[in-house]
This record gives sequence, C-alpha cells and structure tokens, in this order.
Amino acid sequence: MDLDERFGQCRPAARPVAEVEQHIQPRSLQRLADVAAVLKTYLECAGDLAIPAVFHETAPILWLVDEDGAIRIAMEEVVLRDTGALRYILPRNGPPMEAHHVRLGHPALLDPVEPGMVKEARIGGELFYDPVRYSPVSWVISNNSGRYGKREGITRSHINNVRDVFASYDIQVRPFFIEWRG
Repeated sequence: MDLDERFGQCRPAARPVAEVEQHIQPRSLQRLADVAAVLKTYLECAGDLAIPAVFHETAPILWLVDEDGAIRIAMEEVVLRDTGALRYILPRNGPPMEAHHVRLGHPALLDPVEPGMVKEARIGGELFYDPVRYSPVSWVISNNSGRYGKREGITRSHINNVRDVFASYDIQVRPFFIEWRG
C-alpha cells in the first residue's frame, strides 16, 4: 500500500495558515519514530498519575503525517507574534487569545517554508486522554484538524492506519473519525 492509500494524499491546508506558522515550529515538536518508547511510558502513566491525565483531558497533543509518512507530534503552543517566544499551551476550548499572541497549529509541525510557499500534509488530528468504562484504551486519536484532518478525501481507514503506526510502537490508541461535511 502506498502512502496516498495509507494516509491520504499530501495536500495543502484546507484553511488559511498564519504567517508565523510558515516559519516557526513548536518547541515541543518531535517525530514519533524518535520518541515512541518514551511517549509510550508517558501516556501509560496517565492511568496512575493525575497530572498528565488532567492535562491531556483538556490539552490534546497535535499530530500529523507528513509527505514522507512520518508522524510528527507537538503541543498546540501559543507564542508571541513578534518574537515567537512561548507563552502557554492552548487548552481545548481555551480562552480568546490576546492580539499579540498566535497559536502554532498543525501547519507549524511541518518544516518551515519561505513566504508564498505551501505547507502540505497527508492527515492530522489530536491525541487526547479519555478513559471510559467500555474500553481498556484510554487515549483517543482523532482527525480533529480543520486544515489536515477534516477534509475531502480523508477516510476512516486513514485514521485506522495512523492508529496502526502507533500500535507498531506498542502505543494503544482508540480511533475517533470525524466525517468531513464540506
């Protein structure tokens, strides 16, 4: 199966990309292949340690699959527009940002590009903690990205294939697919 079949075509963001997202990357950015063992331990501790459990119920980890099929992960960081200095991690449904703040969403997980260039990815979404009684798997992976996840051409099999990559590192996640509504 080629990368287009496995994760979807590599395409530009479905919504506008902020200028700062073109050239600044999150400080928390890492490739899954480089940190899988440590990430597995971190995610597993949420069942016993309240800090990561509470934090990741409200602040998801962003993920995306790049052109080469690598999974990149980072927190959604809010930085100063002028300097790129980290201010805070954006919680889900967080407060309105101040005018001099900008969030580094999914496009910022990709390599910086020159002005006028386009950032492309295959699929993106969120990883968050959601323990439920009906499943032993407490971490959920969704395609909740307005720019790379919820768009035409992204299918349930694409998110299942991302889940399978996590599983190849013995990281268990529950897929949650959000249909594109056009």
